[in-house]
Amino acid sequence: MTPLRQSVARACGPFAITWWTWLATLPFALTVMSGLQYVTGGPGAVAAVAGLQHLILGGLLMLGAAMLRVVRRSARPFAVFAIFAAIGAARPLLFLEAGGLLGIPVAAGDLVGRIAINVVVVVSVFSLIAVAVDLIHEHRGVFRRLRTAQRASERDIECATERLARLRGRAVDEVMAALEEAASAAAVEPPEPAEAARLLRALAEDVVRPASHRVYDDDAGAGAPEPEALSSGEWGASVIGAMRAAPVVSTAVLFTVLVVPFALLLSGPPALLPVLTGLVVLLIAGVAVSAVPLPDRAARRLTALLALYILVGVLLASVGAIQLTLAGADPSPAWFEAVTFPVIAMAVAFVASLTTRVQQDQERLESALQANVAAAARVRAHVERERASLARVLHAGVQSELIAGALMLASAPKADREAAARRVAEIVGRAREALGRGQDEQEAGPEEVRALLESWSSAIDLRAHVDDSVWERLADPARASAVVDAASEGLANAVRHGDGSVVGVALRPAGADGIEVVIESGGTLGAASAGIGLRQLAERGTVGLREVAGRVELAVAIP
Repeated sequence: MTPLRQSVARACGPFAITWWTWLATLPFALTVMSGLQYVTGGPGAVAAVAGLQHLILGGLLMLGAAMLRVVRRSARPFAVFAIFAAIGAARPLLFLEAGGLLGIPVAAGDLVGRIAINVVVVVSVFSLIAVAVDLIHEHRGVFRRLRTAQRASERDIECATERLARLRGRAVDEVMAALEEAASAAAVEPPEPAEAARLLRALAEDVVRPASHRVYDDDAGAGAPEPEALSSGEWGASVIGAMRAAPVVSTAVLFTVLVVPFALLLSGPPALLPVLTGLVVLLIAGVAVSAVPLPDRAARRLTALLALYILVGVLLASVGAIQLTLAGADPSPAWFEAVTFPVIAMAVAFVASLTTRVQQDQERLESALQANVAAAARVRAHVERERASLARVLHAGVQSELIAGALMLASAPKADREAAARRVAEIVGRAREALGRGQDEQEAGPEEVRALLESWSSAIDLRAHVDDSVWERLADPARASAVVDAASEGLANAVRHGDGSVVGVALRPAGADGIEVVIESGGTLGAASAGIGLRQLAERGTVGLREVAGRVELAVAIP
């Protein structure tokens, strides 16, 4: 859509007639467009007649707005400009009627000329106001959405921090407190090994395991951001702070079109030369104003721009007055340009700047939304990584450590209470250490895998076989970490669900660089769905679980 068609669409849109149409023209109705030269009486009489006229004009605007509600969309442009022209034509007649109602003598003057002037002025000014109101409404919506989008990322980060704090509070802190309590109780009153084993097993089953599941219970996110309340001061500072000089040609042409009927009515043909000269002055002055750098602060920028246009208005009026004097005509009508031009120029500058700002903020809104989506995705991914890490530490680390320790204590001599207490303290200490590392990923390697297998071998009847080529592949920390998690989860499940017979674990090559972890134990495969540990393993490799000849086999292929 071309700028002209877009401007016409805005002028004829839903804000063609608003209360701003009446309010913004009130100062003109009481001053330069008051028709004071036709009123017999002082300033009070002029203000009374002009005020009543504008009040009646407000009623016509209300009638016009009601008519536009029932006009078809295709006919709306014609209807809007017809209503504007009709109100402009009625304005001089309303002036005469207002004088009659108030008993104040009012001359008709050149009524045809006055009607022509008012039609041009009203259509131009009402259209400019409608465009400005439409732009303001659109930009306030864009600006509000932009602010909301820009601040949504901040809220996402804050929400993620709160969620992580809740996760630690719901899982880590509770488990840590239970471990501290168990260690303290064992230190005060050393238990028998069997009792210590039951204590550790209870911690694993009743505290750590539920905590690892609760990590996934909290799924409350930040939700959709609520639109933020937009203060007029914030919006105004944003718009005015981006104001620039009015477009040179369009401003000069618009003002000249508005001036021609008025000049011809007051001064006749001698006014044509000052009008054409004024057009040249406006073009040259407009270029000069556009070249002047404006302050960054909104108030100073607005003041500077207004001062520049006042100077242009005074220059324009001075040139016109000189030419009218040389032509033998009355120069006083030229001075109305000193008042009207700054107002028209600032209005055009505001509309043009706001049009540009709407386009810029729409682009910024799109960029901000894209950035917000990307930031939200990063935040959610971070939360999920932290959640998975916490669950892994609890499930495959702390729980496995406690189960292995319980199995070891179950086979210890009954009378060795002090040794059992020390063993409890040692196991709880290792569990606390694993938990204290929190979400930090610890680099694993061949030594960690070897230590894990040795630890489990001392706790249960374990047959372990590691292919020689696997050790080299365990040099990759991520792969070694996945192997540790797979072995820990599989061995813990074998103890929890097995029949107490020997457990086998095998690490063998899989594919070009991968490792397959296979754990088989006595027992039967239940019908229950995969638990949290197996679901986590499935995120790091291919998981297979099957029952063969009375034994359960878990195979995890890690790439």
